[in-house]
Amino acid sequence: MTKKYLFTDIIRRLEVAIHCDVGEKGFKILLYGWRMKLGIPVYNFYGRDYMNETEIASFSRYAGYDLSRDF
Repeated sequence: MTKKYLFTDIIRRLEVAIHCDVGEKGFKILLYGWRMKLGIPVYNFYGRDYMNETEIASFSRYAGYDLSRDF
């Protein structure tokens, strides 16, 4: 079974990493840029509020911080 990383946890970890409020809107903008760069269709995230291990690793590289663990 793959581990799931909730968007709320990812947002919190990102805010701690950059010492700034990101919020859901900022996260969605970052998520959009990541999806466009890799060509990931939007329907992959319809109805989902989490990323799997592969997605969080790729998203972390894009963001520049390891968002799979707490700081």
